[in-house]
Amino acid sequence: MKNFPIVMQGLTRFDEKYGATSLALAKEWSKDRLVFYIDHPFTYKDIYSKTFDSEVKFRNASFQNGLRVINPYSELPNFINITPKIVLPINFLPNGKIYELLKKINHKIIKDTLFKVLSYYDVNDYYYINSFNPVYYLNLKKKPPLLNIYHCVDLMSGERYIAKHGVKAENDVSKKADRIITTSDQLKLNLMKLNPSTEVVHNGADFSQFQLDHYTVPKEYLKINGKKVVYVGNLGLRINYPLLKKIAQKDRNLQFIFIGPINEREFAGKELREEPNVHFLGPKLATEVPHYLYYADICMIPFVINELTRCIYPLKINEYLSLGKPVLTTNFTDLSTFKGMTISFENEDDFYEGINQCSATEEEIDQRRQFALSNDWTHRAKDFISIIEDDAKNKANDKK
Repeated sequence: MKNFPIVMQGLTRFDEKYGATSLALAKEWSKDRLVFYIDHPFTYKDIYSKTFDSEVKFRNASFQNGLRVINPYSELPNFINITPKIVLPINFLPNGKIYELLKKINHKIIKDTLFKVLSYYDVNDYYYINSFNPVYYLNLKKKPPLLNIYHCVDLMSGERYIAKHGVKAENDVSKKADRIITTSDQLKLNLMKLNPSTEVVHNGADFSQFQLDHYTVPKEYLKINGKKVVYVGNLGLRINYPLLKKIAQKDRNLQFIFIGPINEREFAGKELREEPNVHFLGPKLATEVPHYLYYADICMIPFVINELTRCIYPLKINEYLSLGKPVLTTNFTDLSTFKGMTISFENEDDFYEGINQCSATEEEIDQRRQFALSNDWTHRAKDFISIIEDDAKNKANDKK
Protein backbone atom coordinates (compact mmCIF):
# COMPACT_ATOMS: atom_id res chain seq x y z
CA MET A 1 0.00 0.00 0.00
CA LYS A 2 1.08 3.54 -0.73
CA ASN A 3 1.88 5.64 2.34
CA PHE A 4 -1.33 7.63 2.21
CA PRO A 5 -1.52 10.84 4.26
CA ILE A 6 -3.34 10.83 7.58
CA VAL A 7 -5.66 13.46 9.01
CA MET A 8 -5.51 13.12 12.79
CA GLN A 9 -8.02 14.94 14.95
CA GLY A 10 -7.32 14.59 18.66
CA LEU A 11 -8.61 15.99 21.91
CA THR A 12 -5.30 17.75 22.58
CA ARG A 13 -3.31 20.35 20.66
CA PHE A 14 0.13 19.87 19.20
CA ASP A 15 1.74 22.02 21.93
CA GLU A 16 0.17 20.07 24.79
CA LYS A 17 2.75 20.21 27.60
CA TYR A 18 2.24 16.70 28.91
CA GLY A 19 1.97 14.69 25.71
CA ALA A 20 -0.91 12.61 24.39
CA THR A 21 -1.54 9.31 22.64
CA SER A 22 -2.81 11.05 19.50
CA LEU A 23 0.32 13.21 19.28
CA ALA A 24 2.70 10.31 19.87
CA LEU A 25 1.11 8.28 17.08
CA ALA A 26 0.91 11.23 14.69
CA LYS A 27 4.59 12.01 15.17
CA GLU A 28 5.57 8.40 14.51
CA TRP A 29 3.50 8.21 11.33
CA SER A 30 4.93 11.49 10.05
CA LYS A 31 8.33 9.81 9.72
CA ASP A 32 7.21 8.23 6.44
CA ARG A 33 4.05 10.08 5.34
CA LEU A 34 2.21 13.40 5.58
CA VAL A 35 0.22 13.80 8.77
CA PHE A 36 -2.21 16.69 9.16
CA TYR A 37 -2.79 17.17 12.88
CA ILE A 38 -5.90 19.26 13.58
CA ASP A 39 -5.67 21.25 16.80
CA HIS A 40 -8.60 20.81 19.15
CA PRO A 41 -10.42 24.11 18.46
CA PHE A 42 -10.52 27.03 20.86
CA THR A 43 -13.91 28.45 21.73
CA TYR A 44 -14.79 32.10 22.36
CA LYS A 45 -15.07 31.17 26.04
CA ASP A 46 -11.43 29.97 25.96
CA ILE A 47 -10.37 33.26 24.39
CA TYR A 48 -12.09 35.54 26.89
CA SER A 49 -11.33 33.48 29.99
CA LYS A 50 -7.59 34.19 29.60
CA THR A 51 -6.88 30.57 30.59
CA PHE A 52 -4.92 29.94 27.41
CA ASP A 53 -3.30 33.35 26.93
CA SER A 54 0.05 32.16 25.56
CA GLU A 55 -1.51 29.49 23.32
CA VAL A 56 -4.05 31.98 21.97
CA LYS A 57 -1.44 34.66 21.30
CA PHE A 58 0.60 32.11 19.36
CA ARG A 59 -2.42 31.39 17.14
CA ASN A 60 -3.84 34.90 16.62
CA ALA A 61 -3.10 34.93 12.90
CA SER A 62 -4.99 31.70 12.31
CA PHE A 63 -8.02 32.93 14.23
CA GLN A 64 -8.20 35.92 11.91
CA ASN A 65 -7.80 34.19 8.56
CA GLY A 66 -8.90 30.66 9.49
CA LEU A 67 -5.80 29.02 8.13
CA ARG A 68 -2.52 28.50 9.89
CA VAL A 69 -0.29 25.66 8.82
CA ILE A 70 3.08 25.08 10.46
CA ASN A 71 5.71 22.37 10.81
CA PRO A 72 6.28 22.50 14.60
CA TYR A 73 8.96 19.81 14.67
CA SER A 74 12.06 20.51 12.59
CA GLU A 75 13.00 16.82 12.68
CA LEU A 76 9.53 15.85 11.37
CA PRO A 77 8.86 17.93 8.24
CA ASN A 78 5.86 15.75 7.33
CA PHE A 79 4.01 16.72 10.51
CA ILE A 80 1.62 19.52 9.52
CA ASN A 81 -0.29 21.31 12.25
CA ILE A 82 -3.65 22.88 11.41
CA THR A 83 -5.37 25.48 13.59
CA PRO A 84 -8.97 26.33 12.65
CA LYS A 85 -10.83 29.52 13.49
CA ILE A 86 -12.44 30.00 16.88
CA VAL A 87 -15.65 28.00 17.40
CA LEU A 88 -18.74 28.54 19.52
CA PRO A 89 -18.80 27.26 23.12
CA ILE A 90 -21.71 24.81 23.20
CA ASN A 91 -20.86 22.14 25.78
CA PHE A 92 -23.04 23.88 28.39
CA LEU A 93 -26.15 23.46 26.22
CA PRO A 94 -28.51 20.50 26.64
CA ASN A 95 -28.99 18.06 23.79
CA GLY A 96 -31.51 19.39 21.31
CA LYS A 97 -32.02 21.33 18.10
CA ILE A 98 -30.05 24.41 19.17
CA TYR A 99 -27.06 22.31 20.24
CA GLU A 100 -27.09 20.29 17.00
CA LEU A 101 -27.38 23.44 14.86
CA LEU A 102 -24.42 25.13 16.57
CA LYS A 103 -22.41 21.91 16.39
CA LYS A 104 -22.88 21.87 12.61
CA ILE A 105 -21.60 25.45 12.44
CA ASN A 106 -18.53 24.47 14.46
CA HIS A 107 -17.89 21.46 12.25
CA LYS A 108 -18.13 23.59 9.11
CA ILE A 109 -15.49 25.97 10.50
CA ILE A 110 -13.06 23.08 11.00
CA LYS A 111 -13.87 21.38 7.70
CA ASP A 112 -13.39 24.58 5.69
CA THR A 113 -9.89 24.90 7.11
CA LEU A 114 -9.06 21.24 6.54
CA PHE A 115 -10.24 21.24 2.93
CA LYS A 116 -8.13 24.33 2.18
CA VAL A 117 -5.07 22.56 3.51
CA LEU A 118 -5.72 19.32 1.65
CA SER A 119 -6.21 21.26 -1.58
CA TYR A 120 -2.99 23.22 -0.99
CA TYR A 121 -1.05 19.97 -0.58
CA ASP A 122 -2.95 18.36 -3.47
CA VAL A 123 -4.18 15.52 -1.26
CA ASN A 124 -7.11 13.46 -2.51
CA ASP A 125 -6.61 10.09 -0.84
CA TYR A 126 -6.11 10.01 2.92
CA TYR A 127 -7.16 8.29 6.14
CA TYR A 128 -9.22 10.20 8.71
CA ILE A 129 -8.64 9.31 12.36
CA ASN A 130 -10.62 10.90 15.16
CA SER A 131 -8.83 10.22 18.44
CA PHE A 132 -11.22 10.38 21.38
CA ASN A 133 -12.91 13.57 20.16
CA PRO A 134 -16.27 12.28 18.87
CA VAL A 135 -18.12 15.56 19.47
CA TYR A 136 -15.96 16.98 16.66
CA TYR A 137 -16.06 13.88 14.43
CA LEU A 138 -16.25 15.35 10.92
CA ASN A 139 -18.53 14.34 8.07
CA LEU A 140 -16.11 14.66 5.15
CA LYS A 141 -18.39 13.78 2.23
CA LYS A 142 -17.10 16.73 0.18
CA LYS A 143 -13.66 15.11 0.09
CA PRO A 144 -14.21 11.60 1.47
CA PRO A 145 -11.33 9.73 3.13
CA LEU A 146 -10.33 6.20 2.21
CA LEU A 147 -11.33 5.14 5.72
CA ASN A 148 -12.98 6.73 8.74
CA ILE A 149 -11.34 5.57 11.98
CA TYR A 150 -12.45 6.22 15.54
CA HIS A 151 -9.68 5.87 18.14
CA CYS A 152 -10.93 5.35 21.71
CA VAL A 153 -8.32 5.88 24.43
CA ASP A 154 -10.44 6.02 27.60
CA LEU A 155 -13.90 5.51 29.05
CA MET A 156 -15.97 8.38 27.69
CA SER A 157 -18.27 8.47 30.70
CA GLY A 158 -15.34 8.74 33.10
CA GLU A 159 -15.00 12.53 33.11
CA ARG A 160 -18.14 14.61 33.58
CA TYR A 161 -17.30 17.48 31.26
CA ILE A 162 -16.57 15.45 28.14
CA ALA A 163 -19.19 12.84 29.05
CA LYS A 164 -22.05 15.34 28.84
CA HIS A 165 -22.21 15.20 25.03
CA GLY A 166 -19.36 12.77 24.45
CA VAL A 167 -21.18 9.57 25.40
CA LYS A 168 -23.94 10.06 22.82
CA ALA A 169 -21.47 11.31 20.23
CA GLU A 170 -19.23 8.27 20.74
CA ASN A 171 -22.18 5.91 20.33
CA ASP A 172 -23.15 7.60 17.06
CA VAL A 173 -19.58 7.73 15.74
CA SER A 174 -18.86 4.12 16.67
CA LYS A 175 -21.72 2.92 14.47
CA LYS A 176 -20.55 5.03 11.51
CA ALA A 177 -16.80 4.37 11.60
CA ASP A 178 -15.19 1.92 9.21
CA ARG A 179 -12.96 0.79 12.05
CA ILE A 180 -12.62 1.41 15.78
CA ILE A 181 -9.24 1.01 17.45
CA THR A 182 -9.09 1.10 21.24
CA THR A 183 -6.18 1.22 23.69
CA SER A 184 -7.45 -1.48 26.06
CA ASP A 185 -9.13 -4.86 25.84
CA GLN A 186 -12.04 -3.69 28.00
CA LEU A 187 -12.73 -0.74 25.70
CA LYS A 188 -12.69 -3.15 22.77
CA LEU A 189 -15.31 -5.33 24.47
CA ASN A 190 -17.45 -2.26 25.16
CA LEU A 191 -17.38 -0.85 21.64
CA MET A 192 -17.66 -4.13 19.77
CA LYS A 193 -21.30 -4.07 20.80
CA LEU A 194 -21.69 -1.00 18.57
CA ASN A 195 -19.30 -1.97 15.79
CA PRO A 196 -17.82 -5.47 15.26
CA SER A 197 -14.90 -3.91 13.32
CA THR A 198 -13.12 -3.08 16.56
CA GLU A 199 -9.52 -3.91 17.38
CA VAL A 200 -7.09 -3.02 20.15
CA VAL A 201 -3.65 -1.41 19.96
CA HIS A 202 -2.25 -0.73 23.39
CA ASN A 203 -0.59 2.51 24.39
CA GLY A 204 3.17 2.75 24.10
CA ALA A 205 5.91 4.85 25.62
CA ASP A 206 8.55 7.15 24.22
CA PHE A 207 11.44 4.93 25.29
CA SER A 208 14.12 7.22 23.88
CA GLN A 209 12.79 10.18 25.90
CA PHE A 210 13.89 8.45 29.09
CA GLN A 211 17.40 7.52 27.89
CA LEU A 212 19.67 10.42 28.81
CA ASP A 213 23.44 10.79 29.08
CA HIS A 214 23.05 12.51 32.43
CA TYR A 215 20.28 12.76 35.01
CA THR A 216 20.04 15.69 37.41
CA VAL A 217 18.64 15.30 40.91
CA PRO A 218 15.45 17.43 41.04
CA LYS A 219 15.80 20.27 43.52
CA GLU A 220 12.64 19.18 45.38
CA TYR A 221 14.22 15.78 46.04
CA LEU A 222 17.09 17.37 47.96
CA LYS A 223 14.63 18.19 50.76
CA ILE A 224 12.92 14.78 50.78
CA ASN A 225 14.61 12.13 52.93
CA GLY A 226 13.48 8.53 52.79
CA LYS A 227 12.43 5.98 50.21
CA LYS A 228 10.83 7.81 47.28
CA VAL A 229 7.65 6.21 45.92
CA VAL A 230 6.70 8.15 42.81
CA TYR A 231 3.54 8.50 40.72
CA VAL A 232 3.49 10.44 37.45
CA GLY A 233 0.19 11.37 35.80
CA ASN A 234 -3.04 13.28 36.13
CA LEU A 235 -4.52 13.53 39.61
CA GLY A 236 -8.26 13.07 39.51
CA LEU A 237 -10.80 10.32 40.09
CA ARG A 238 -8.52 7.36 39.47
CA ILE A 239 -6.30 7.51 42.56
CA ASN A 240 -7.14 5.50 45.70
CA TYR A 241 -6.50 8.39 48.10
CA PRO A 242 -7.85 6.72 51.30
CA LEU A 243 -5.56 3.71 50.83
CA LEU A 244 -2.52 5.90 50.29
CA LYS A 245 -3.36 7.93 53.38
CA LYS A 246 -3.36 4.78 55.53
CA ILE A 247 0.00 3.69 54.14
CA ALA A 248 1.53 7.15 54.53
CA GLN A 249 0.43 7.33 58.16
CA LYS A 250 1.77 3.85 58.88
CA ASP A 251 5.33 4.51 57.71
CA ARG A 252 6.73 8.05 57.66
CA ASN A 253 9.96 6.84 56.09
CA LEU A 254 8.09 6.25 52.84
CA GLN A 255 7.95 9.48 50.87
CA PHE A 256 5.05 9.56 48.40
CA ILE A 257 5.70 11.91 45.49
CA PHE A 258 3.03 12.92 42.98
CA ILE A 259 4.04 14.56 39.72
CA GLY A 260 1.29 15.84 37.45
CA PRO A 261 -1.59 18.30 37.09
CA ILE A 262 -4.47 18.24 39.55
CA ASN A 263 -7.94 18.02 38.03
CA GLU A 264 -9.76 20.31 40.45
CA ARG A 265 -13.17 19.00 39.35
CA GLU A 266 -12.25 15.42 40.20
CA PHE A 267 -9.45 15.59 42.79
CA ALA A 268 -10.34 13.93 46.11
CA GLY A 269 -6.97 13.92 47.84
CA LYS A 270 -7.16 17.02 50.02
CA GLU A 271 -6.71 15.01 53.22
CA LEU A 272 -3.72 13.20 51.74
CA ARG A 273 -2.07 16.56 51.14
CA GLU A 274 -1.90 17.12 54.90
CA GLU A 275 0.42 14.14 55.49
CA PRO A 276 4.06 15.25 56.02
CA ASN A 277 5.48 12.44 53.88
CA VAL A 278 3.24 13.15 50.89
CA HIS A 279 4.47 15.63 48.30
CA PHE A 280 2.52 17.07 45.36
CA LEU A 281 5.12 18.62 43.06
CA GLY A 282 2.75 19.75 40.32
CA PRO A 283 3.01 19.21 36.57
CA LYS A 284 6.39 18.87 34.89
CA LEU A 285 7.45 19.16 31.27
CA ALA A 286 7.95 15.89 29.43
CA THR A 287 11.68 16.64 29.29
CA GLU A 288 11.80 16.94 33.08
CA VAL A 289 9.99 13.72 33.96
CA PRO A 290 12.91 11.31 33.29
CA HIS A 291 14.97 13.04 35.99
CA TYR A 292 12.20 12.61 38.58
CA LEU A 293 11.77 8.94 37.69
CA TYR A 294 15.49 8.16 37.55
CA TYR A 295 15.93 9.18 41.19
CA ALA A 296 12.79 7.36 42.35
CA ASP A 297 13.22 4.19 44.41
CA ILE A 298 9.87 2.74 43.41
CA CYS A 299 7.16 3.79 40.96
CA MET A 300 3.48 3.18 41.56
CA ILE A 301 0.02 3.17 40.03
CA PRO A 302 -2.36 3.33 43.03
CA PHE A 303 -5.65 3.33 41.10
CA VAL A 304 -9.07 2.50 42.47
CA ILE A 305 -10.76 -0.51 40.91
CA ASN A 306 -13.91 0.49 39.03
CA GLU A 307 -15.44 0.70 35.56
CA LEU A 308 -13.28 3.69 34.63
CA THR A 309 -9.93 2.12 35.51
CA ARG A 310 -10.85 -1.27 34.04
CA CYS A 311 -10.79 0.46 30.64
CA ILE A 312 -7.24 1.77 31.00
CA TYR A 313 -4.12 0.39 29.39
CA PRO A 314 -1.46 1.85 31.71
CA LEU A 315 0.93 3.78 29.49
CA LYS A 316 2.89 4.89 32.55
CA ILE A 317 4.01 1.33 33.38
CA ASN A 318 6.07 1.31 30.20
CA GLU A 319 7.45 4.73 31.09
CA TYR A 320 8.49 3.51 34.54
CA LEU A 321 10.04 0.38 33.06
CA SER A 322 11.96 2.47 30.52
CA LEU A 323 14.23 3.38 33.41
CA GLY A 324 14.20 -0.10 34.90
CA LYS A 325 12.19 0.89 37.97
CA PRO A 326 10.24 -1.60 40.11
CA VAL A 327 6.50 -0.95 39.79
CA LEU A 328 3.82 -1.35 42.46
CA THR A 329 0.24 -1.31 41.18
CA THR A 330 -3.29 -2.22 42.16
CA ASN A 331 -5.08 -4.78 39.98
CA PHE A 332 -7.28 -2.09 38.46
CA THR A 333 -7.29 -3.73 35.02
CA ASP A 334 -6.04 -6.83 33.24
CA LEU A 335 -2.26 -6.61 33.70
CA SER A 336 -1.45 -10.06 32.32
CA THR A 337 0.70 -8.54 29.56
CA PHE A 338 2.96 -7.15 32.31
CA LYS A 339 3.44 -10.49 34.04
CA GLY A 340 6.73 -10.49 35.93
CA MET A 341 7.16 -6.75 35.40
CA THR A 342 4.93 -5.44 38.20
CA ILE A 343 4.04 -6.21 41.83
CA SER A 344 0.38 -5.91 42.78
CA PHE A 345 -1.30 -4.81 46.01
CA GLU A 346 -4.86 -4.49 47.30
CA ASN A 347 -4.39 -3.09 50.81
CA GLU A 348 -1.72 -1.57 53.04
CA ASP A 349 -0.34 -4.98 54.09
CA ASP A 350 0.03 -6.03 50.45
CA PHE A 351 1.73 -2.72 49.74
CA TYR A 352 4.39 -3.34 52.39
CA GLU A 353 4.93 -6.87 51.18
CA GLY A 354 5.37 -5.42 47.70
CA ILE A 355 7.87 -2.87 48.97
CA ASN A 356 9.95 -5.72 50.36
CA GLN A 357 9.81 -7.53 47.02
CA CYS A 358 10.99 -4.51 45.04
CA SER A 359 14.57 -4.83 43.89
CA ALA A 360 16.69 -3.39 41.13
CA THR A 361 19.57 -5.66 40.22
CA GLU A 362 21.36 -4.95 36.95
CA GLU A 363 19.65 -7.96 35.40
CA GLU A 364 16.18 -6.81 36.53
CA ILE A 365 16.78 -3.27 35.31
CA ASP A 366 17.85 -4.55 31.91
CA GLN A 367 14.83 -6.89 31.64
CA ARG A 368 12.45 -4.06 32.45
CA ARG A 369 14.07 -1.71 29.96
CA GLN A 370 13.98 -4.30 27.19
CA PHE A 371 10.31 -4.96 27.92
CA ALA A 372 9.53 -1.23 27.68
CA LEU A 373 11.49 -0.95 24.45
CA SER A 374 9.32 -3.66 22.87
CA ASN A 375 6.27 -1.53 23.74
CA ASP A 376 7.46 1.86 22.50
CA TRP A 377 5.45 4.12 20.19
CA THR A 378 7.35 3.00 17.09
CA HIS A 379 5.97 -0.52 17.48
CA ARG A 380 2.49 0.67 18.42
CA ALA A 381 2.27 3.05 15.46
CA LYS A 382 3.20 0.21 13.08
CA ASP A 383 0.58 -2.07 14.61
CA PHE A 384 -2.06 0.66 14.27
CA ILE A 385 -1.32 1.56 10.67
CA SER A 386 -1.10 -2.09 9.59
CA ILE A 387 -4.72 -2.59 10.68
CA ILE A 388 -5.81 0.45 8.69
CA GLU A 389 -3.88 -0.57 5.58
CA ASP A 390 -5.31 -4.10 5.69
CA ASP A 391 -8.79 -2.57 5.90
CA ALA A 392 -8.02 -0.31 2.95
CA LYS A 393 -6.82 -3.28 0.87
CA ASN A 394 -9.95 -5.26 1.68
CA LYS A 395 -12.17 -2.29 0.85
CA ALA A 396 -10.38 -1.80 -2.48
CA ASN A 397 -10.72 -5.48 -3.33
CA ASP A 398 -14.43 -5.41 -2.54
CA LYS A 399 -14.89 -2.68 -5.14
CA LYS A 400 -13.24 -4.75 -7.90
